[in-house]
Amino acid sequence: MLSDLIAQNIPMGVILTQDGNICHMNNWAYTFTGYSVTEIENRSFLELVHPEDHESLITRYNAIMTGQDHPGGQRYRILGRKGELFWVRFKSRIVEHCGRPALISFMVDETQSKIHEESLKKSEEKYRDLMENLAEGIVVVREGKICFMNKPLRNRLGLPLESIAGTSFLRFIHVDDQAIVLDNYHRRIKGEKLPDAYEVKMVKPDGEELVCEIRPSLISWEGKPATQTAILDITDRKKSEQEKKQLEKRLARMEKMEALGLLAGGVAHDLNNVLSGLVSYPELLLMGLPNDHRFRKPLNLIHTSGLKASAIVNDLLTLARRGVMATEILNLNTIIKDYLNSPEHHNLLAYHPRIRITTHLNQNLANINGSEIHLQKTIMNLIANAAEAQPSGGEIIISTRNQHINTPIHGYTSIKKGAFAVITIEDNGIGINAKDLQRIFEPFYTKKIMGRSGTGLGMAVVWGIVQDHYGYINVKSKENKGTKFSLYFPVAKQPITQKIAPLPMEAYLGNKETILIVDDSLEQRQIAKTILNRLNYTVETASSGEAAVEYLKNHSCDLLVLDMIMDPGIDGLEAYRRIIRRTPGQKVVLTSGFSESERVRKAQALGAGQYIKKPYSVEKIGVAIKNALENDLSPFVY
Repeated sequence: MLSDLIAQNIPMGVILTQDGNICHMNNWAYTFTGYSVTEIENRSFLELVHPEDHESLITRYNAIMTGQDHPGGQRYRILGRKGELFWVRFKSRIVEHCGRPALISFMVDETQSKIHEESLKKSEEKYRDLMENLAEGIVVVREGKICFMNKPLRNRLGLPLESIAGTSFLRFIHVDDQAIVLDNYHRRIKGEKLPDAYEVKMVKPDGEELVCEIRPSLISWEGKPATQTAILDITDRKKSEQEKKQLEKRLARMEKMEALGLLAGGVAHDLNNVLSGLVSYPELLLMGLPNDHRFRKPLNLIHTSGLKASAIVNDLLTLARRGVMATEILNLNTIIKDYLNSPEHHNLLAYHPRIRITTHLNQNLANINGSEIHLQKTIMNLIANAAEAQPSGGEIIISTRNQHINTPIHGYTSIKKGAFAVITIEDNGIGINAKDLQRIFEPFYTKKIMGRSGTGLGMAVVWGIVQDHYGYINVKSKENKGTKFSLYFPVAKQPITQKIAPLPMEAYLGNKETILIVDDSLEQRQIAKTILNRLNYTVETASSGEAAVEYLKNHSCDLLVLDMIMDPGIDGLEAYRRIIRRTPGQKVVLTSGFSESERVRKAQALGAGQYIKKPYSVEKIGVAIKNALENDLSPFVY
């Protein structure tokens, strides 16, 4: 028959079975298995099948006979006559043979395909083992689902192995970056040239965000297109880069402040010498005038103006980091209350009548070590700015608290670990934009009208004072939302210093002792001489350190009032060194237009006495000299 001829010549096996026994096979099947007709016919079909597949084959046979078999067939292992192992797939259907049901099966050889699959499987297993042990994170995604994720990436994301397969990869991509990941994927499969790597934010199941560098590439996974992505966690690196940028910005800001400070310091030194006349002479003249004298009012005005000018010069010295002088144990609550009761604050409220002040002061606030006058100026500047930021009225909230910082705070500045007394001044005013916020502490940088609202030094002075107190500033501000300044000052464990009442002049009058005034400024020598003559001292002067050394070769004096900075020539420290070589124990009071410096401390270590800053009052210079003459040589700043 034609059908028999076709069955004998088609390139696949054809096997007819009935009741489980082989009735007939075509030539291809005999050749494939190696059996002859007499060797195989009428024998059980199971003799051709690997024993491990018997149960499966019987189950399938029953399914076919009841019409439940899958039309795609199933793969089985077939044993050849010589024991060879073949992989074949059967497609079977029920037919009638000799008046009874039989089964005809078409057998396709898939041995090479199986060998290829096994080889591929082994390769994939090796690939998995290799990827699993890489330090870099690896994920394979097919049709948006995760097929494989190696152990380093699972550990970094905090995922158990059993929760990986079939999970959407986008689940771990930050919502802001999902669009770019999808867009890059579609462009890549279209063959577009894209960068090898790009950055995305990934999100762990606990919500922690990671910054990652990903390098995707197209691969085949289990015979289907997929994407293999190498993922490198660069969160720490990005954080370090950001911190480095912040440090560079702060360094640049500090260098700018340092340069301006040096300029301001030089100007302030010269101005303090000039201001001595405006501060000291009126004070001397007022001492000799009756209360009803017509010159008392203008002299008081000159004296007050001199003090105001001196305060501005002190602001300049603060920029030069030479402004904080004597420190004592203080409490910020007291300084705040004193300022709120001061004439300056009442004048501010009179100028801004719609401003309300609210205080929340911690009654157990820790003490700090600082300068009362400078800290009060800091508070005054911040409150004044808060008031001006609310031209239509509003509230200024002043609060204090104790705070122990265990982990550094990275805000406007980096606040280190430690115990701090914190003062916060907050307003709901116009706020500061991000660009201006980076410059608010620069000298003369202001949005105010110069000459009508301050000098442009206020915030720079705040910065300098806080730095000189080894403190920190944190600023938070949003436009039209308000500004919040928090100042952190290291806690002091000592009790508050008791204030010393002013002394009457009789307590520091001299007894005709000889005082040598050494200063390169003629005006300063004249002022000091006038003051000391009034205090009953005999006064000589020298215009330089060299002149003082030469004078003392042939003369003696009970005490020197020695300027620390003289130009040209040797300074006060070098002059003192030369003097004590010839006259050990020579008593000295040190002065300068700057605050205490390292050279002042070196001179005091050699035996010099007290230090006072210009312009000085009659009481300051008088008390300093009196203490030194009475052999109280313990150095301190007055």
